[in-house]
Amino acid sequence: MRERIIFFGSGLLVGLILFLVLNQLFLAPVIIPVFSPEDGNEIIEFIDGAEESLDIEVYLFTSYDVHDAVVRAHDRGVKIRILLEAEPMNNANDEMYIRLAGEGISVKYYGGKRMHSKFIIRDGKEVLVGSHNFSYSALNKNREASVIISGSAVKEFIDVFEEDWLWATIPSP
Repeated sequence: MRERIIFFGSGLLVGLILFLVLNQLFLAPVIIPVFSPEDGNEIIEFIDGAEESLDIEVYLFTSYDVHDAVVRAHDRGVKIRILLEAEPMNNANDEMYIRLAGEGISVKYYGGKRMHSKFIIRDGKEVLVGSHNFSYSALNKNREASVIISGSAVKEFIDVFEEDWLWATIPSP
């Protein structure tokens, strides 16, 4: 009888430990802070770590370093979709739009009201979201704050991106 109680108690303990570990790995969000100017390169590293897909929604995209990371991902077969604000100050996204489209990357302008989002969904499993635009100043000079989130919260970003992508426009050449 004592052996059965020990066996039963051990089983409960192992089950509880497995539940807690699996809950942490698969359900609970993990949040990693990213600050600039100290960690501006983390944005590049996040893009460079993509294996399957990148869905990017960003207000301002003028950084050649980010452009180069996106092109590297594209060259290794990562599926990329980029959604840009159509009318940031001085139409600053136009040059990058032309460059990205010329590389064969799917890029559109947001078709709704002003879009001020700044997030990257990587492989459908993680999202980097925060104040970082894709500009030299945001990565190297400004105090910016973003986070990398994994877990169940990523699905909401995927849903928003899919809805925004449907309303996006491709300008005439």
